[in-house]
Amino acid sequence: MSSTTTPKVSRQDIRKIIFDNFNDTDYRFSNDEILGYLNEMDRYKAANLDVLDFEDVLLEMEESGFLRPIAQNFNTRYYKIMTELETKTCKDCNTVSWFAEAEEPKLCPQCRSKNMA
Repeated sequence: MSSTTTPKVSRQDIRKIIFDNFNDTDYRFSNDEILGYLNEMDRYKAANLDVLDFEDVLLEMEESGFLRPIAQNFNTRYYKIMTELETKTCKDCNTVSWFAEAEEPKLCPQCRSKNMA
C-alpha cells in the first residue's frame, strides 16, 4: 500500500486497542487479536477486514520502535510493545491520542500539531 493511500483502519483505533488491551511490555499479542477488537467496533463490522488491511499501520509502529515483532505464522504476527503507550491530548484541537515515550515527533493525528500534553 502506498503512503498516499488512506488505510482502511484508523491508526488511532489500533493505538486505542493496544492501549486498552495490551499496554504491558511483558504481554504478547497478535494482529489477529487486534482484528478481533476491530471487528467489534461498529465502524468496521461490515468491512470484512483481514489482518492485511492494517498491516501498513503495524509496520509504521515497528519502524517507530514502538512495536517489536517476535514471531510469525503465515499472516499472523506476534508482537510485544517496547514501552507502554501514554495518553496525550492536543492543546490545539483537543484530540486524544496514544504515544510511546520514544516515538518522535508526537504529532496530533487530527491537526498535525506538535503541541501535545
